[in-house]
Amino acid sequence: MTETRRVRRARAPGGRWLSLPLLVTVCTLSGGGTARADSPAVVDSQSIVRSLQPPGGATRGLVVEHRETAAGVHKVILDIRFANNSDRLTGAAHAQLAELGAALSSPELARSRFLIAGYTSASGGAGHNQRLSEARARSVRRYLLERFSIAPERIESAGFGASRPLPQFPPNALEQRRGGVSPLPPAS
Repeated sequence: MTETRRVRRARAPGGRWLSLPLLVTVCTLSGGGTARADSPAVVDSQSIVRSLQPPGGATRGLVVEHRETAAGVHKVILDIRFANNSDRLTGAAHAQLAELGAALSSPELARSRFLIAGYTSASGGAGHNQRLSEARARSVRRYLLERFSIAPERIESAGFGASRPLPQFPPNALEQRRGGVSPLPPAS
């Protein structure tokens, strides 16, 4: 399986519906450049904006899986594809990054700061996976800064290797190879 969507309705305390982020997995390309997976699902910019905005307003309709970091901040996991064992963005990544760039440039998020996070599966050595996840997060950051009018101080990048696996998948699963975006506290 190359694409995973967890869709459910979720109510916040008080009974109002929340707009929550979509979980989509990251896939890589084989050495020959042919995709191991179908075309990636692209999360549109408005869904990203809704996922990254601080909770507050009530919404109605379909909501997607709730994801929280330890600090209780929402994040969105995106299907951002790279060449196998590389930090080089593939053509398939550009459509998703265009939506992400539009979202981060939107008026709703214009004053917010974000962390671009990279993750890997557990295959390969821990040191290599750490370096690869950091390089992939930097590639996404660089792409966004070069193509969108986003101030560099608004976007940080970090790699987490295989240290934060998704619990519902085996450590070596393709779904562990992913990218994420989460809000950061305002700069002081």
